[in-house]
Order: sequence, then structure tokens, then C-alpha cells
Amino acid sequence: MILSNTDILKEIKAQEIIIDPFDEEAVGPCSIDLTLGDTFLVFRHGYVLRPNDVTRIEENSEIRCTEGGSFLLSPNQFVLACTQEKIAISKKIAATLEGKSSIARLGIVVHAAGLVNPGTGMKSPTTLTLEISQQANSPVELVPGMSIIQIIFHRLSSEASIGYDDREKSKYVGLDKPIV
Repeated sequence: MILSNTDILKEIKAQEIIIDPFDEEAVGPCSIDLTLGDTFLVFRHGYVLRPNDVTRIEENSEIRCTEGGSFLLSPNQFVLACTQEKIAISKKIAATLEGKSSIARLGIVVHAAGLVNPGTGMKSPTTLTLEISQQANSPVELVPGMSIIQIIFHRLSSEASIGYDDREKSKYVGLDKPIV
């Protein structure tokens, strides 16, 4: 079941959902708009990506922090970025992420691996990594603080027996910058 704005606010008050910083104005009928942070992972041009070789990917990419300034996303460019907000959700809730249509209409595709597992951020609230690409012919200025994605919360039929942060193999716990 997708949570309505009323239920989202109840869960925030009960600390089953934590969003920091939280802006009540960002709450929609059944989602919350999240904003873009100022740290981007940029892949070096021409490097052949090998999904199983994370060390080489890291060696052929660089973190760029704009310190609040804008980031110019070129046509056909792909970057990783993070939300400005850090989140945590209990083992009773999962979330999905959807790019905002106002951003998509500029040719920007924002994906965020789709699923935020129950128990994410409960050890340490975490930013969410965004996969951003530009499909239009013009560069687009990405401005930290702009609304870029919506988070939609789903109540589970029963509490998960183990949360994402508690799993030994969970790789993306407590992030504050985008990683592969």
C-alpha cells in the first residue's frame, strides 16, 4: 500500500521515516520531493566500464563537489549524484523513487535503482544515490537544492526480519557521496 501524505506525516512523527533536512512543503499527495546535493561522480570519457571491476571504475572516475554551485550536464553525459537529504526508513516500510516529470521534460533521466529497502538508514541516515543522464541535445544546468526526484513510501504486509543496514552484504550503508 502506498502511503498518503497524511500517513507519511504520521510516520515521520513516529520516526518510522526520517528525512533530514525535512521540508513539509515538499510533501505531495503520496510522495515527498527530494533535492539534489552538490557532489557528483563523473566517469572519465572513453573508459570501458566493467561492472565487476569496481576498483578500475573508481580509478577512472572522480568526485566533483560544486560547493553549492551548479553542475553542467552535457548531452549524452551520465553522472552519479546524491540527494541533499539523508533518509532512514524502518523495517516496516519500503520506498521507491521516481524522477520528476518537470525534469524529464528537459531530457534528463533520473533513476535511483528504484527500491529503497526496509531498514535503510536506520544505523546511520543516508543520502540516496541518483543516476542522472541527459538525453536531449542541449546541456542542462543542475543546481543543488533543486527538486529532482520523488520518494514514494510503501507499508509492508509485515515487518522485514532484517533491515538493509543490518545485512552483512549491504554495500551502500550510511552514504554521504555517490559511489559505484
